[in-house]
Amino acid sequence: MTVTAIQIGLDPGVIDYTSPDFAQFAGLSKDALRAANDRNVDELRAAGYHVDNCLVDLGEAGADKARDWLGARHYDAVLIGAGIRLVAGNTLLFEAIVNAAHTAQPGCRFVFNREAKATPDDIRRYYPDPEARRR
Repeated sequence: MTVTAIQIGLDPGVIDYTSPDFAQFAGLSKDALRAANDRNVDELRAAGYHVDNCLVDLGEAGADKARDWLGARHYDAVLIGAGIRLVAGNTLLFEAIVNAAHTAQPGCRFVFNREAKATPDDIRRYYPDPEARRR
């Protein structure tokens, strides 16, 4: 059966790219982030993984959307973007998403990218073959 994954990241339209929180991501812009997000989903799908793309707002609205998506179907892997994980102001959002995944997807693997670029290698750390799910 095909490995299922959900990629949860910030909607590129909700980010203030001039804020100190996002200064750590040199050259990041709305268009660059959207392109990287879309490329990552496309490359994962081309590699044979089933991927849903959940772009969230900041704060509780983002946590609510992630909870809804995580409760809607089974996922083997939950990919959480760097803009959620590595920005101190998004710690509570990150925490809410992890706890929602832990509740709704108790057997999932968490997968974290290292930068905002497309690569199926992140998910391959746990699922090298998209047709060989772990139980």
